[in-house]
Amino acid sequence: MGSHVELMKKPEGAYAQLIHLQGTQQEAEAPNDDPDMIIRSGSGSRSINIKPRSQSTSFRRSSITKGSFGHSGRHPIPAPLDFSDPMEFEDDLGKEITDKVSSGQKKASISRLFYLNKPEAFVLALGSVTAAMHGLVFPAFGILISSAIKTFYEPPSELLKDSRFWASMFVVMGASAFVLIPTEYFLFGLAGGKLVERIRSLTFQSVMHQEINWFDKPEHSSGSIGARLSVDALNVKRLVGDNLALNVQTLSTIISGFAIAMVANWKLALIITVVVPLVGFQAYAQMKFLKGFNKTAKLKYEEASQIATDAVGGIRTVASFCAEQKVMEAYAKKCESPVRQGIREGVVGGLGFGFSFLVFYFTYALCFYVGAKFVQQGVATFPDVFRVFFVLVLATSGISRTSAIGADSTKANESAVSIFEILDRKSKIDSSSEEGVVVASVRGDIEFQNVCFSYPLRPNIQIFKDLSLSIPSGKTVALVGESGSGKSTVIALLERFYDPDSGKILFDGVDLKTLRVGWLRLQMGLVAQEPVLFNDTIRANIAYGKQGEGSEAAEEEIRAAAETANAHQFISALPDGYDTVVGERGVQLSGGQKQRVAIARAIVKDPRVLLLDEATSALDAESERVVQEALDRVMVGRTTVVVAHRLSTVRGADVIAVLGNGAVAEKGRHDELMRIKDGAYASLVELSSSSM
Repeated sequence: MGSHVELMKKPEGAYAQLIHLQGTQQEAEAPNDDPDMIIRSGSGSRSINIKPRSQSTSFRRSSITKGSFGHSGRHPIPAPLDFSDPMEFEDDLGKEITDKVSSGQKKASISRLFYLNKPEAFVLALGSVTAAMHGLVFPAFGILISSAIKTFYEPPSELLKDSRFWASMFVVMGASAFVLIPTEYFLFGLAGGKLVERIRSLTFQSVMHQEINWFDKPEHSSGSIGARLSVDALNVKRLVGDNLALNVQTLSTIISGFAIAMVANWKLALIITVVVPLVGFQAYAQMKFLKGFNKTAKLKYEEASQIATDAVGGIRTVASFCAEQKVMEAYAKKCESPVRQGIREGVVGGLGFGFSFLVFYFTYALCFYVGAKFVQQGVATFPDVFRVFFVLVLATSGISRTSAIGADSTKANESAVSIFEILDRKSKIDSSSEEGVVVASVRGDIEFQNVCFSYPLRPNIQIFKDLSLSIPSGKTVALVGESGSGKSTVIALLERFYDPDSGKILFDGVDLKTLRVGWLRLQMGLVAQEPVLFNDTIRANIAYGKQGEGSEAAEEEIRAAAETANAHQFISALPDGYDTVVGERGVQLSGGQKQRVAIARAIVKDPRVLLLDEATSALDAESERVVQEALDRVMVGRTTVVVAHRLSTVRGADVIAVLGNGAVAEKGRHDELMRIKDGAYASLVELSSSSM
């Protein structure tokens, strides 16, 4: 510790060695060249006018941020390689919400839900039979209670005998319910659990195979998708499982109750039955009133989930800015709509449930009054009136309980619509598709022919207008240019995260669109500015690069890749070595360590084409030197596309392509481009030196 002068007096010290290392790098490069200036000449995107020669050249200072893919300005786009980051498109957000809410008017196909539950058809059938038997309990209870009441009007000699009989019948009915109800819940629970598992698996599978543009949309953020996987599947289970059981049970109760009542006294039964449709109408009105509101609350819940996901994932940033209160307020604000929806559901559900009880007791009054009239006129007997009364009243009670699930049915239907939207969507660029050709012998030639491209969510901003660029096999091409010129977009198009609007991209002379997507991506290895590591061991993260059927990275391959990437030494020094868990997004490792693990992951993949997107620009001098040495070894014999991050790498490239105005402004080697008077590349180099 000390001042610069004091520390420089110790030539063997760590600080002096770092300064010496930086000086050596600068001497190896041009005296006026800044190693990072081609990419990071500033932090803004403002316009600077300089006059290096007789003519002024105006351009914006480069400002490449993580995963920019050629974007800057008010509408940040998440890195397609890391779609867990949120996206904000202020201009389109209102339209997206409107579209999402309007989609709630669709009706989910119940038959399709049953088809998803087809493997459990036998279990559902048994559950339905059990639910139907459970539904007979109420009508049976009506017969028993009416008959038991009748015994109290019998002579004492008959009363004791009949009371024992009816008491034993109540015991039998209780024992039957004790067996039937748990069995019913078990069978429907089993079928529902399998359905939830299947829906989540199919939905996640569909999500994983969507094109990158799908993830760019705000409603497809990580929090929203997580909420769909967790909540929507459970809601759908209610529609097929819980509600099905209750509906079968209620239907059984109504049919059996009505049949018993008609046998006992058909006139009284018909009069009382007139009241029952009022309860059904109330349930229908309740569901119609709540329809649409649940969709809005669901959308807000997904937005709240996204805020929670971002806060937990970036907890170090939140804590460093003491922004915990701000995050909590934002989360609470998003939760206001679900709270209001809960109040609305409570009021509507309470009114509906109260109305059903009004009808319930109105049925009591009507049955007593009409029954008394019938007994008085001799049309019905006392036991018949009570039998009709208890049977139909208990059946009405079952309908009332069914009406209470109206809100749940509406939620379940909207969740099913949401799930089917994902399952039915056909990805425009499907990595799981077996369609397309493969090249038997891969050379690694790449050619852009008159490519025009704009991001689908921002079609008014043209990234490429007429891009033509040839990248020969085994050569290194460096892409330089101002922020937003499309350097990272070139990598996105090569990985076929997007398709060009017009023009062609050829790989070994074959149009990318005709190649099998999964095979194409296996030929390319990407090392980004900030690599994404998964919350697993270092061994698993490196082995992640070996994909494909029957592909499993051997221990020797993993260690060889780590050694080539200059990572083996630091990994071996860790207490758990290759079994060290890196934490969420690799937070347990430093930037240089994460980058070397990412390079090892790319080496295990053994790609024919290497894509380097700002691979060392965020590292300190020592980490940059170690990582660059690893990259230099990996680049040998491979076609390499470099988004410029160090001038030494650019100088050594076989071709330097300067992007500007949607096309290649200049192309050539370093010395050739430096000789172009007032050229874009020479201006970038001069700007780099002037900013030092």
